[in-house]
Amino acid sequence: MPLYFFDFIDGELVGRDQYGTKLPDVETAAREAVAALANISKDVRKRHRDRVLGLNVRGQSGETVLNVSLTLEVKWFPDEQIECDQELAGPMNPAVLSEQTRSRTSLAPEN
Repeated sequence: MPLYFFDFIDGELVGRDQYGTKLPDVETAAREAVAALANISKDVRKRHRDRVLGLNVRGQSGETVLNVSLTLEVKWFPDEQIECDQELAGPMNPAVLSEQTRSRTSLAPEN
């Protein structure tokens, strides 16, 4: 099984994978990279700034075989307070949003 290296990119910071992961093919490596970025994006902290996350996937000989990136844009509105002091993580839960917030988003119930 081929060895793939997943180098993590967070803005200017790069974490180079020195160990690699054995996977059957590049398609599986692509699925793993997308799943990893989705999981990493769940670690969004309150008042977080926009950022671009990426994974550069290298093959056994060091050549880049795939690059996956995720642009995370968080818009905070000064006149709106989300009634939740904890860090935001994972998909938004409509139960923690105020009625006013739901009325201004696609989470609002259909009439």
